Amino acid sequence: MTSLSFNQEQLGGLRLWWNEFGCMAKKEFIVLSRYKFSFILSFFQIFFIMFIFTVAALILTPPDKTDYGVGFMFYSFILFIYLSTALWDIGNSLREEQYQGTLESLFMTPISYFSTLLSRIFANLVWTSVNVMACFFFMTLVFGEFSLINVGLGLIILILSLFVCFGIAFGFAGLALRYKESMNILTNFLQFILMIVCAMFFPFSALPEIVEILARIIPLSYCVDLFRTTMIGGAPELLPFELEFVIVMLSALILPLLGVLYFQSTVQKAKHEGNLAEY
Repeated sequence: MTSLSFNQEQLGGLRLWWNEFGCMAKKEFIVLSRYKFSFILSFFQIFFIMFIFTVAALILTPPDKTDYGVGFMFYSFILFIYLSTALWDIGNSLREEQYQGTLESLFMTPISYFSTLLSRIFANLVWTSVNVMACFFFMTLVFGEFSLINVGLGLIILILSLFVCFGIAFGFAGLALRYKESMNILTNFLQFILMIVCAMFFPFSALPEIVEILARIIPLSYCVDLFRTTMIGGAPELLPFELEFVIVMLSALILPLLGVLYFQSTVQKAKHEGNLAEY
């Protein structure tokens, strides 16, 4: 009887969380679709940038390795665009609510911090996924078939990598509340550093030795290395496949939790100091 009551309580809590998350995600979808021109333009922007990067890879890759080079660039760009979306969407939406004066009232309600952070990216996450799939089919028509060595495992690694990106973005959302107007500069700086250090558009062997040591410390590097080598074939550069998979899986579990905890501590501190509405 006690066990049944406990399970019902858990189920009720899960249902409450899902309803809470659904309402917040629905609001983000409504806001995203309200500005139709921006909504459509965002599709072509991602589409165009991905096309340019793929053409660059095609030009720089030897003729006998065209398939490998195009796939290498394309799969690297997928992780980059998801990371960029996570960093900008969460931090920007918090700043906008500070400007509008609604952020303080939002965090005075008993909401789940994980729900509010994840819901802010959910709409654009779905839209970005649609863009990626559309780009994939278009690139296939233009450049021929990409390397698809292990799609199932590649999707698992991609999902785990998304949670790593979420963890980074959740923690960065706390920095956005703390440093306020400096957020745009910090976002650009972090995005650029991760793009270089994590070798998102070139092999890790191209990095200087000191930078490669730094790359091995950042969990996102293993996401990049593991995902693209799984999709195009070959052995990972940093560590054996099994070790990289364990690192990615543990990072996908730990980083979102750490990010939410840091964000929560930032919100609590802002409440205590009374500057949650200041921008």
